[in-house]
Amino acid sequence: MNSSNQNYVRSIVLKDALDLEQIARGVNMDITQLDSGPFECKIVQLKAGNVLASLISSNRRLRVRGDVSFLTISLLASNAGSAKWRGNRVNAHDALAAKPGEAFDLVMPPNFELICISTVGNAEFVLRNLGGPVFAEKLANTGDPISCAPNSMRQMKSWLSDCFADFKDEMIIPYKQSRELEREFIRRLASCLRAGTPSGNGKRLAPGRVAVVQRVEEHLLGDIAIPQSINDLCAVAGTSRRTLEYAFKDYFGTSPKKFVKALRLNAAHGDLLRGDRDSELVVEIASGWGFSHMGQFSIDYRHMFGETPGATLRRSHATVRV
Repeated sequence: MNSSNQNYVRSIVLKDALDLEQIARGVNMDITQLDSGPFECKIVQLKAGNVLASLISSNRRLRVRGDVSFLTISLLASNAGSAKWRGNRVNAHDALAAKPGEAFDLVMPPNFELICISTVGNAEFVLRNLGGPVFAEKLANTGDPISCAPNSMRQMKSWLSDCFADFKDEMIIPYKQSRELEREFIRRLASCLRAGTPSGNGKRLAPGRVAVVQRVEEHLLGDIAIPQSINDLCAVAGTSRRTLEYAFKDYFGTSPKKFVKALRLNAAHGDLLRGDRDSELVVEIASGWGFSHMGQFSIDYRHMFGETPGATLRRSHATVRV
């Protein structure tokens, strides 16, 4: 159904955050689950010509990081208050834009709804043309959320909600209808993005705190299996413990200690999903990501993902990946 030549609506329910990495169009994503508990995500995708709109709802706090191949515009359908776009706070009337080759860095709170709209080829050209100089000026600085007029954003979200509700969960959209829908998508999106001032919205995280987070994260990703104390991370960041805590709370909505543990648990989770049935593999994978106490690892893992490491290993063979 998801052939590039077809226009369709499909509905997917995911039980693992890693499956999100496999369904995005033109986005190379790294997904990290930041809070604890069983994961569930529902996605409704609507493809009309060169436009793909995805309504994504999830029950967990997620960090989505990667780069995009197409101009991608994201709107928060609900719970925008604690979302962060490249470290910056997001309002309900903000749009989040990533141009081809740019970084996509979004931290979503639990129980969020997000609408991602990707435009390809001629659709992107028409969108930029209709958006005019105001939209071009806004696209010049996509590090900030793009501020739109609240009324225009409400109208856009209402129309999108109606679009998703009008179709069945699984269907092919006839060609003529899809072309009309594509034109309406672009027209409405351009109108929404033009509305409002192109100036910054004053919600930027303090540059010093962004720099702290970036230095520490780059250091951690060098080898997240190496145990790191908070003092170690303070030394890397060149800052105090208090500043480090505030920076991570602002950026990720969690503490440095919990963030490090989440990175390592997610890495082990990914390896277990790709593993075989060998029960000794659990010990090998856990040790490889720096977990030396298997009992505590099992407790932390179950708390994070709602199942034991062994259950994940068994599930990887019983479930067909998306």
